[in-house]
Amino acid sequence: MASVHGGAMPMMQYLLILLALMFSLLNGCALQPGPVCVKNGKIYGTTSGIFRSQWDDYYERALSYMEGECYPAALCDLNEALKQRFRDQWMARTYGIHFIDYFPHREKGLIHYLTGDYDAAKLELEISLQHELSAKAFFYLDKVRKRIMEQEKHVVSVPRLIVKLPSGRSEGSDEVWTRDDPVIISGIAKDEQHISEIVLAGRPVFIEVSAKRVEFREDLKLTQGRHEIDITARNLLGGTAKSKIIIHVDRTGPLIMLEKFDPDVGIDGYIYDESGLISLVVDGEPVFVPKGKEVAFTVPIRPGIKSVTLLATDKLGNQTKARANAGMSAHSPYPLLLAQNLVDLATSAGQSPLALLGSKITRKPEITLSGWPDQETAFLERIYIDGQVRGQSNIEELIIDNMPVSQRAGRIIFFNHLITLKEGKNTIRIRARDESANTSIKEICITRRIPRVFQLEQRYSLAMYPFDNTYLTAEPGLFQYLFLRNLADRNRFQIMVRKKLKKILHEQKLDLGSKSLPQEVKPPLSTFLGTIYETRNGIEIVTRLIDNKTSKILAVKDVYNDSKDRTALTSLADKLAEKFHREFPLIDGIITQNTEKRLITDFGEEKLRMGWPLIVYREEEPGRGLITGSILGSDTEIIAHACIDQLMKGKYGATLVNDQELEVRIGDRVITQ
Repeated sequence: MASVHGGAMPMMQYLLILLALMFSLLNGCALQPGPVCVKNGKIYGTTSGIFRSQWDDYYERALSYMEGECYPAALCDLNEALKQRFRDQWMARTYGIHFIDYFPHREKGLIHYLTGDYDAAKLELEISLQHELSAKAFFYLDKVRKRIMEQEKHVVSVPRLIVKLPSGRSEGSDEVWTRDDPVIISGIAKDEQHISEIVLAGRPVFIEVSAKRVEFREDLKLTQGRHEIDITARNLLGGTAKSKIIIHVDRTGPLIMLEKFDPDVGIDGYIYDESGLISLVVDGEPVFVPKGKEVAFTVPIRPGIKSVTLLATDKLGNQTKARANAGMSAHSPYPLLLAQNLVDLATSAGQSPLALLGSKITRKPEITLSGWPDQETAFLERIYIDGQVRGQSNIEELIIDNMPVSQRAGRIIFFNHLITLKEGKNTIRIRARDESANTSIKEICITRRIPRVFQLEQRYSLAMYPFDNTYLTAEPGLFQYLFLRNLADRNRFQIMVRKKLKKILHEQKLDLGSKSLPQEVKPPLSTFLGTIYETRNGIEIVTRLIDNKTSKILAVKDVYNDSKDRTALTSLADKLAEKFHREFPLIDGIITQNTEKRLITDFGEEKLRMGWPLIVYREEEPGRGLITGSILGSDTEIIAHACIDQLMKGKYGATLVNDQELEVRIGDRVITQ
């Protein structure tokens, strides 16, 4: 009996197991070996390792099902994963030190979008964003919103675009006169159908996510002259609002052209300035001049006065100074007064003064710069070149640094011109041609040096390795190449490109050139890691900046697009670089309090991160021109390094981390590393 009983028990256990398996099969997708999914000869619904019925197994298998467009099976697995782990999360721990990016709600939302259930898609995507922000969820939430509005047959609305113009707006118009650098344009775009795009001056404004109200601010580096700035705001349904503003950038002083200097009578001449509003002061006394771009002036001179100083100022405060005297035409074979008299006589006779002289002028125009030697060093990005050009006949053409500046011919022209300097040597060329085709060229060389604290070698250093990827294209390094170039162009970080990544880029013939810095410049403080997820629906790039000392993740930034061509990758690289620059801006502040090892700093309205390193520095005495005393800028002296460890209202506390080279003072400056 015992043996019979003992033999029956295993049979009962087998039956119970069989019933359990049948029950599991009847209850759908909880069965471990999921439904077979084959498409174009490829099997989907697989995992990389042993299926242990854990949340990460179901999630991995669901993603495989999605690649094969087996959406019911994918939804089943996502639901099973959610029973075990409900929240979407970057770097969810699976076991030990293994992590995955886990977004079941987001992927469910994508499936519902692809299958046309937009209400369910909207719900899942919003849940995902409540748990963890991701570019992919934002991307598809916009698509879902658009489809819902289209289904509900919304009338396409026109966004409301409010542009805040820089100071200097002309009354009753959208034209602005400014000398600001940069020129700041800001505003607000509003629409119930969600603002999804703003384009300003031909470039898209950075928008993290579409919204019913989007504020924007752009700093434009505009050159001298007139600029038409187009601004476009667009909503999800394509409704568009446009605005155009005209900005006149004027950072150059008026031109002063002298026609006659008679010590017994006075001075005649012209002043030219694009702004059309000029004031004139002669020897400290204001002289009336009418409104206009080109205005004539006559200034009487008291007896015995041999020289006068003229100061012309436009409405923005740009100035040009001229020193006029009776002997300033001494290099001419005939005095200036005689030339002017010849002009008067020739006008009545209908002949040119040169014809009356009976010979052609052969002497070249004379170019004189005020205080600028042939070689000079400056620390400023922009400097003013002022001087004069004079000739035996009228100067018809004056070009400074490839920019025409004269609008009217004149015997003697005084100018004050702004020059933008690049780092290193800058050759400034002034070219003058008179009406007899005599031409003179004067060149000076100005070497621009970057103050030490602003040099790239002082910036925060990071190492970059090859991104993990599921790339299927022929250029696995293309995105990282585009991203690296974009980061390097901004000179915000020192980037150490590791050998393995260099090898990949070299194999793909993607040359970084000088943008690839040598590894020995500075030990990297952080490491850039990334993953490129390519699926049939699009491409997602997730990057992490990790502190090398603490292993703490300083930032997670991601981008997504449903297109994978080079244009899309270029746009994604630009947006990802912009995200990191916004997260870690280069900001300058001032020390307001200090003790032996502690600093209180004021960065205005800027927001900084706890733990971020600072450089404490002091500006040296500004250099000046030997002749004119004009300011050439100054170098900086690095005093110490500090680290932000306290956030206060409008201010930050920081502790010195190294022995300082000099005593820190109130009024010294700090800058984010």
